[in-house]
Amino acid sequence: MLRVLVIGYDKMLNALISGSVYAGHRVVGAMRIDRVNYSKFTLFLKDIFAPSHDLAIIKAFGARDIRAKSVNSNEFKKEFEKLKPDVILVGSWGEKISPEIFNLPKLGTINCHPSLLPRHRGANPYFWTIFAGEDLSGVSFHYVDEKFDCGDILLQEAVMIDPDMDAGELRDRCSKFAQGLVGELLNKLEKGEITPQKQDESRSTYEFQIQEKDTIVDMTRTKREIHNHIRALRPWYMPSFRFASRRIYFKKYKFLALSEKYRDRKIGSIVFENRKTAIVRAKDCLVEIFK
Repeated sequence: MLRVLVIGYDKMLNALISGSVYAGHRVVGAMRIDRVNYSKFTLFLKDIFAPSHDLAIIKAFGARDIRAKSVNSNEFKKEFEKLKPDVILVGSWGEKISPEIFNLPKLGTINCHPSLLPRHRGANPYFWTIFAGEDLSGVSFHYVDEKFDCGDILLQEAVMIDPDMDAGELRDRCSKFAQGLVGELLNKLEKGEITPQKQDESRSTYEFQIQEKDTIVDMTRTKREIHNHIRALRPWYMPSFRFASRRIYFKKYKFLALSEKYRDRKIGSIVFENRKTAIVRAKDCLVEIFK
């Protein structure tokens, strides 16, 4: 049985904690993103009146709620020394972990990245994988090193992306896969049955945080490209498009056949609009947008 410390957020934190415990290992402590995002006093009040799901998971599995403002802080290092974990698992964490910290556990610090590394390194691979129109994502467990998502891969499995799946649904599916895989990972680590594999740099891509401009859908594109962009944004971002000096936000949409009546209309232009809807001429179809 390995002693495990988990650093993570939301569904991936849940997956790594529960998957480790179900495989017979002990999660001795967990650090949640609330510690980074809130002041001590604000978090004290939040934990009383509006506790997060992350805190509930940590308590439910009997892990210590690590009290540190940063994973790179002296407070975190002191917690590590008290808990003496064999391995640190990381899932959905924005801080870059320093060598002083990731070298602490004897079995290393291992990140769970929701893509088929070396594809889609960096931020929000759920969005970027769907936006690129790919039908495969994945879960990759790799060693943490000095660069984001570049360490040797220990275990990896592909995850299918359904044609209409949005980014939130892909996150849920990847988290489920991670929950199952983390037990296999820990068991093999304990037995010394894993051979780390170098990532193929010739296949690598790196993604950045989503910016406001990435939420604006290019309505001059094809039906498939528009659909991919919108589902990649959901459920976290509101899609919109720009027409002349206006920016129009929409909640729902559907595709319509491009009739002869509108074939001569400018691609990307509004061909009909009222208070509730707008119909836009795209490259190979019409898009009805519900505002």
